[in-house]
Amino acid sequence: MERSPPYKATKKQSDEASLPNRYPNITERLIPASQLEAVVERLVKKQLAQMFAVTASDAHQKQWYDTEDAWSLLDLGNSEQLREMTRSGFLRFGIEVRDVRSPNSQVPRYQFHIEKCETRLSLPPEKRQGKK
Repeated sequence: MERSPPYKATKKQSDEASLPNRYPNITERLIPASQLEAVVERLVKKQLAQMFAVTASDAHQKQWYDTEDAWSLLDLGNSEQLREMTRSGFLRFGIEVRDVRSPNSQVPRYQFHIEKCETRLSLPPEKRQGKK
């Protein structure tokens, strides 16, 4: 009996099996792919750091994140919560928040220092002071 050659996926077949194309009939996702990727990336990095006993001081980790990545890293419900904390003054410019918009842009582009934001969010409500 003759044996067939081993199965080898073509480029098209492997592309079709990728996550975004796996369920083409789904028009709405519960979690957008970009947010899911950010969460998975954070969890994988955390697990790898534990496996290789890497501490935060050993690794030169990225500290500043754009709004769309920062809110999920801070375990908030959505990006609007982060923007509201910035507008209210709870998260302070120059400490937890920085504006990295291009010089000619009218639209702000905020980045958040995750470690400093976590410290600020962990304060008890009576010690939290924003703009009045």
